[in-house]
Amino acid sequence: MPGRQPVSVQGTVTPSGSIPTSRFVLRPLRPEDVSEAYSRWFDDPEVAPHILAARDAHDLSSLRRYVGERAGRDDVLFLGIFTQNGATHVGNIKYEPLNEHEGFAVMGILIGDSMWRGRGVAEEVIVASARWLQAHRGIQRILLGVDRHHRAAIAAYEKIGFRAEPSARIALGEGALRMVWHLGSPA
Repeated sequence: MPGRQPVSVQGTVTPSGSIPTSRFVLRPLRPEDVSEAYSRWFDDPEVAPHILAARDAHDLSSLRRYVGERAGRDDVLFLGIFTQNGATHVGNIKYEPLNEHEGFAVMGILIGDSMWRGRGVAEEVIVASARWLQAHRGIQRILLGVDRHHRAAIAAYEKIGFRAEPSARIALGEGALRMVWHLGSPA
């Protein structure tokens, strides 16, 4: 079945199952990637209001359990965003659920390392991972929910190709905007 073996965006099988970008390596997140610094991301006043998970318990054991529960599932792609040398864990991107049968995935992204915010990480990572999902898992639509007052995030998503789509099948909290990116032909 497509997507079951580790394949890079360029189609080269990689031992780690990573997706390379020009500045980063996206690889499956592991419980051991959860550190004190990772946990602090959810306390950051720039992050907490926009991330639902920040409202839940986010101690190390809870976060490691959360990551571990998603490992190896066909309906989840949970990737850590690491600098190419692997020295810095910049953030995460998660597609859950990932529905190959219906050709869509629901995305969430967190740029946790504040030094990388506003530097085009989201666009680079979203485009690379979405194109990988399209090529290897048959995904044609990426859905997400975003706080309708978070103008910077909305502008970034629109730049990539997301559009507001109120009918999108995604459960959201009050005040959230549903957005969809119809991927079209593979790049």
